[in-house]
Amino acid sequence: MAYEQADYSQETPYSPKHLLASGPYTTRKVTILSGQNLVAGAVIGAIALGAVTVTPGAAVSATPAGTPGNGSIGTVTSDAGAQEGTYQVVIIEPAANGGTYEVTLPDGTVDGTGVIGQAYNGSINFTLADGSTDFVAGDRIPVVVDYATGSGKYKLSLAAAVDGSETPDMVLAYDCDASGGDTEAIAYETANVVAGALTLGTGHTVASIREGLRLKGILIDD
Repeated sequence: MAYEQADYSQETPYSPKHLLASGPYTTRKVTILSGQNLVAGAVIGAIALGAVTVTPGAAVSATPAGTPGNGSIGTVTSDAGAQEGTYQVVIIEPAANGGTYEVTLPDGTVDGTGVIGQAYNGSINFTLADGSTDFVAGDRIPVVVDYATGSGKYKLSLAAAVDGSETPDMVLAYDCDASGGDTEAIAYETANVVAGALTLGTGHTVASIREGLRLKGILIDD
């Protein structure tokens, strides 16, 4: 019996990049700044949190057609490293000329509770003043915390950078193409990595970054 030989072609063999040398490791999700196309092993740094603006909005009624209380927030500040996004100051126990409220973070978790007319100190800091029309349960005031563009995001660490990313912080665990916009990625925050598998930005050498990364929990194996 004759057998027909199958045609095949051999492509370049896959050769995985051996980034981890040995031992345990931990990872963390980071945001890679738009405009970069990085490969696994890239040594990345965080852009320092820049100037922040904190802006309270107008009160929003608990019901779609209702009228909210007209108390207001005056000067408001944020703590260092406060989450970026929209906080909600929500009335939970209304009272005549007073009441209590709950502050939720942009990620939906609770920051704390406060009393109308008294100073609130949390991730954001303010005093919600009473108005001529009392709040009802569910009335809320949005407060937006906004950092300068790029704050807290990551990019390839370059020795000459002046935005905070010049300090190597982590090692990218997988390729990440953020050329079309900010992209979430996974990076090693502690690990034992192979020196030859690292991608270093201009001005950095293995010798220059070794001690700084060691203090953060990343060891470089030659």
